[in-house]
Amino acid sequence: MLEQLGKYKIRQVLGRGASGTVYLATDTFKNIDTAVKVIDSSTLSDPQFGDICREQFLNEASLAGKLSHPHIVAIFDAVVVPHGGHIAMEYVSGGNLSRYVYERDLLPIPGVIEVGFKCCGALDYAFREGIVHRDIKPENIMVAEGTDVKITDFGAAYLQKAYVKQTANIGSPYYMSPEQITEQPLTMQSDMYSLGVVLYVLLTGRRPFAGQSLSELIGKILSEDPLPPSRYRPETPVELDQIVLRTIQKSPADRYANWADFALDLAAAGQLSVYAQSVSDAEQFTTLRRSQHLGSMTDPEIWELARAGRWKRLPAQTAIIREGDAGRNLFFLAKGKVKVTKSGRLLDIVSEGEFFGDMGYVRASVLVRQATVEPLGDVLVAEFDDGVLRAMSTSCQLKLMRALLETLADRLALADNRIVQPRAD
Repeated sequence: MLEQLGKYKIRQVLGRGASGTVYLATDTFKNIDTAVKVIDSSTLSDPQFGDICREQFLNEASLAGKLSHPHIVAIFDAVVVPHGGHIAMEYVSGGNLSRYVYERDLLPIPGVIEVGFKCCGALDYAFREGIVHRDIKPENIMVAEGTDVKITDFGAAYLQKAYVKQTANIGSPYYMSPEQITEQPLTMQSDMYSLGVVLYVLLTGRRPFAGQSLSELIGKILSEDPLPPSRYRPETPVELDQIVLRTIQKSPADRYANWADFALDLAAAGQLSVYAQSVSDAEQFTTLRRSQHLGSMTDPEIWELARAGRWKRLPAQTAIIREGDAGRNLFFLAKGKVKVTKSGRLLDIVSEGEFFGDMGYVRASVLVRQATVEPLGDVLVAEFDDGVLRAMSTSCQLKLMRALLETLADRLALADNRIVQPRAD
């Protein structure tokens, strides 16, 4: 077995594919686990598939350092030589989604929704970078932990910003869109179709289309309508049936117009389950994304902020902050309204999408809370420890601080208006 490749010390084989081998290695410069894909030189010389494999390898190598998203496997560097090369990428230890495609091993429905939501965000980000993946399938969605997934293998990607020959046999037949099979131009809707098939399989343990031969399979993809997932898994919400079936419509125009609409429908469907009282990753992300104060944050920064918080649902009249207590934690009101009182007098009403407790975070010294904050009804709140926030990336901290300063400015302006407002005689 290969033992050393540049700065990478090879430890074991992770998997073998048609075009090469993936190894678990140690980056001896950074002392971190790394996955290294080594292209097989004999594959490149193959008269039938050599050109396709070379194109895929070069495509993936060209993305080194270009895609930075929490749900995309990061490509660190690449070395390309005339007869081979290697690509070093983020190591994801949990395998891939292929273990959940069997009826005996299906994910819970909320877990499938979480996976779909995160993939939507990742593929939306890639599309805005000019990339259509073209080979979305369970094997190319890695599992970091639980439903924390990362899309990998962008070798088949069609780079919209540069000319790349499109080839119908790039991709996996069961997950290929009708337009990919018929060699039509590919858009984000082609990846939507493939992700829809992935969700169908994760929900049911069955593919929406199957055949005894490739020609039979292609015929069904192009002409037949699939049964709804609930036919095989009755507890599937009808809303989720509709989402999945919409994504695997024959015409791209009948699918979602954009990834955001797809993701939002998934998030809404997730609230219909018996787990609605838990705070899903999708709900955390969407509530932060909707806040006008966080409009300057990128999607990866929103994910970073979401993961920094402790999310909880609280009933009315539950004290979130008590006057006179010490504390520096910051709070975000995702849903509902809270009242702010001092010595029993009402000072303010805070609505969803706003922060409170911000003075504790902004000030450097330990702060004694000056007011009490209580929900007016059921609320969803995220609490952020001061130390955790200060460990976030610099860009995320700066944008959060700007959002808090805007919030403080708005409240000062409101207070000024109240002071100068003429009193009725």
